[in-house]
Amino acid sequence: MISVSPRYRKYLKTTTRVVLVLLLVLFVPLKVLPYMAPFVVALFIAFIIERPVRFLTDKFRLPRGVAVGIVLFFFTLVTGGILILIFSELVNEIWRLTREIPSAQVVKGYIDVLLGRVQNLYLSLPAEFESTIRDSLGSVVGSISASLHSLLNYLLNMAKFLPQAFLFIVISLVASFFMSRDREKISRFVYKQMPEGWRNKIRTVKDDLFTALVGFIKAQAILISVTFIELLIGYSLIGVKYVFSSALITAVVDALPLLGTGTILIPAAAVNLIMGNVARGFAFIALYIVILIVRQFLEPKVVGQSLGLHPLVTLISIYVGLRLFGIIGLFLGPLVVAIIKALQKAKILPQWKA
Repeated sequence: MISVSPRYRKYLKTTTRVVLVLLLVLFVPLKVLPYMAPFVVALFIAFIIERPVRFLTDKFRLPRGVAVGIVLFFFTLVTGGILILIFSELVNEIWRLTREIPSAQVVKGYIDVLLGRVQNLYLSLPAEFESTIRDSLGSVVGSISASLHSLLNYLLNMAKFLPQAFLFIVISLVASFFMSRDREKISRFVYKQMPEGWRNKIRTVKDDLFTALVGFIKAQAILISVTFIELLIGYSLIGVKYVFSSALITAVVDALPLLGTGTILIPAAAVNLIMGNVARGFAFIALYIVILIVRQFLEPKVVGQSLGLHPLVTLISIYVGLRLFGIIGLFLGPLVVAIIKALQKAKILPQWKA
């Protein structure tokens, strides 16, 4: 039988505990989420409206139920209005764009002009290479056209799910009202079901993790919003048509750093430069550089502040997460570090020596 020293036994026990807790926190919710989604949304809404509710109850001495009702009403009004405006503008611009997509013959003419420009710049191209470029570009344009039509059909077909969406929204809002109104009662009931020695630890972990998760979502929303505003201004100055939908789609793509705005801006710049639109091409390049610099500067700082982590730790966790888990690791990396920090604060895991 292998004998293990007390020191290594302690390390083994701690490691096992960390792995089990991370599995519990990260993977169990993914299995439960489809069945509890309205109540998870309700929990987030209750967390978001807590400060305004406390302000009304403390400042104006309103009953908590009345304060929750007022804040929830305005939250629904503002959020719903913003979402409806975004959705309607997006559908309108994509609809107009799909009607203006050139036919296959026109696309072939554009490709011939583009290849002519390339030949002028780089002398002559082999016939096989020219054929490959023509086929590839035609395929790309066809894919873009098909994707836009699919997106438009998907947005329009969302009307089929309006009854389910309406039920989901109503359940979420009603649940958030009761969660917020009876916050203390629910918390006391939940904590009474736990072993007495674990209550304070669980409360600490819960507060830190929930704050970190909401902070992380807020950080990503800030980054996407900043990029969207930059693109909105940049596209307007460059003269891009359908500014709103173009900026929104590019900003969403930028949320995935493996793709980034360069996926859209660099090809746009290259095509304009080849076609002789030098000023427009360099404008796309300048916009890409500005967005890249701003995001690289803001991301570690904003995410780190939201999670309560040092920017360097955040940057390391983002990179390691990306290398280990791919795109999803960009989000998992910082969250795992935040979970470990919360477990250390609750004294479930040993703390780093300072």
